[in-house]
Amino acid sequence: MRLLGTRSLVLISAALLWAALAQAQDYDVVIRGERVLDGSGNPPFPADVGIRGDRIATVGDLSRAVGRRIIDARGRIVTPGFFALHEHVEPAILTGFGTLPNYTTQGFTTAVIDADGDTEIWPLVRQRDTLVRMGSALNLVPLVGHGTVRRLAMGDDFERPATPAELERMKGFVRQGMEEGAFGLSTGLEYVPMRYSTEEEVLELAKVVAPFGGHYQAHLRSQGQHPKWQLPSSDSKPITNIDAVMETIAIARAAGIPVMMDHLHPKGPREWGSGKIITQLVDRAWRDGLEVYINMHSYEAYDETIVLVPRWALIAKSVRNLGQFDARHPEADYRNMRENLRRRLAHPDTARLVRRDIAYEIDRGGGADGLLAMDYPDRAWVGKTLGQIARARGEDPVETAIHIQLSGFDRPGGIQWRAFAVSLLDLEEFMRKDYTAVCLDRGGDSPRLRQNPFVHPGTFGTATRLIRTFALDKQVISLPFAIRSLTSLPAQILGLKDRGRIAEGLRADVVVLDPATVRDKATFFEPFQYSEGIEFVLTNGQLVVDGGAPTAAKPGRVLERQRTARPR
Repeated sequence: MRLLGTRSLVLISAALLWAALAQAQDYDVVIRGERVLDGSGNPPFPADVGIRGDRIATVGDLSRAVGRRIIDARGRIVTPGFFALHEHVEPAILTGFGTLPNYTTQGFTTAVIDADGDTEIWPLVRQRDTLVRMGSALNLVPLVGHGTVRRLAMGDDFERPATPAELERMKGFVRQGMEEGAFGLSTGLEYVPMRYSTEEEVLELAKVVAPFGGHYQAHLRSQGQHPKWQLPSSDSKPITNIDAVMETIAIARAAGIPVMMDHLHPKGPREWGSGKIITQLVDRAWRDGLEVYINMHSYEAYDETIVLVPRWALIAKSVRNLGQFDARHPEADYRNMRENLRRRLAHPDTARLVRRDIAYEIDRGGGADGLLAMDYPDRAWVGKTLGQIARARGEDPVETAIHIQLSGFDRPGGIQWRAFAVSLLDLEEFMRKDYTAVCLDRGGDSPRLRQNPFVHPGTFGTATRLIRTFALDKQVISLPFAIRSLTSLPAQILGLKDRGRIAEGLRADVVVLDPATVRDKATFFEPFQYSEGIEFVLTNGQLVVDGGAPTAAKPGRVLERQRTARPR
């Protein structure tokens, strides 16, 4: 047998090495660009990103790499996919609208579900299987809903504190949910049935998630001088926003777990500036070794049905525990509500209570000039504030609210308001903190669906408004800081080690954005507009936004908990 010469061996070895290198440089997606913001908060650095399957394979020089898809990101910025930490996307997914384009076109690749204490399907294992079968463009993070387990344990008799036996049943359901993959416990303490819970009940349930490495997140008991269901005329004990913040911090301390305050925004002029008090409390908690986080959206107006006249003055007869936010209370009879209101206004003592409650609700909604008319039978009033309407009528805004209820739409409120009740002082105070992340508090929607004509513009523009308005234009925060709040910080909060950064070996949730054009387009009167400048978005390595347009792909997963219990 003839032996190969040294030269031949060298040539063969070189060929084999070249073939191996060529194979190593073969990617599903190559993103060639100039700047990577890796999610850490550090400044951008020059690099390309190579993706194989659902993982980031290489971050570096890929100028010679081969990819099935090459994305030219010159002049763009490559970031990790964004996290939305308090969302209501399950109904859209369960009805087959799992592409969630209003989220993906903002750069979101992961969403926390089961918000406000409401687990859509129980048990959690069945919810997981159903969501996987229907498919989603986003990765989903499930929680155990406090309201869900409270109803399971107490049935319809929940307008009271739980008994010890009922609390034990609740704890068993929370434990079951954690065993089935929940990341933690969620609650909505301004809502039925959770508003009847005690602080002790919530703490005991939060303790259950600790051995699993879980966290606790809350729609707080109050975001003002009273909870949203409560009015000054109520005989219930007032609970302030600061009381609610302190309750959450106390849970972090006693349960030894991370906690998060959802969509934090103190409401009404009398609350404006209290964000500084809240951050001082949270700063002190961190100095004490606690993990206390905030998530927030980027708008001064929030989204809920505004009814200025107290509901108790509109119904035919008194209903026990009827709250101002209880739009569908089964015992509330709103027939002849205009006559019911006139009857109560005819009695001086009752009329004083009605007007006092209206004055409080006006303040909670942002004051007379913070309430914007979105829809009303007299179209001349649309686009005007309550204050403008009252001044044109030459009367106090409280009297205008009564006139609107008596002359407007035949429903509680009589008008569609948008409440500009949140102060930029507080929003900017929160977003500057390195423990503040982002939420939308929205569902799935698109310009085609238009499920609600008065949808909040944050449905389409929360992340892009944070980047454009607050990072790039006003420079309240830096762009790297904004990206960190959307990426590695929420991954830290949720205990996810394989997402939230651009790094080799991590999951390929990736965004390519153009800093020159990124912006929110949705407005309060024309909300159904996708954001601009989010050019490519990949979830688990698959494009859910391609060239700025949402795709039909649903590569999202129901994620599994990664964090384990911490020693105390």
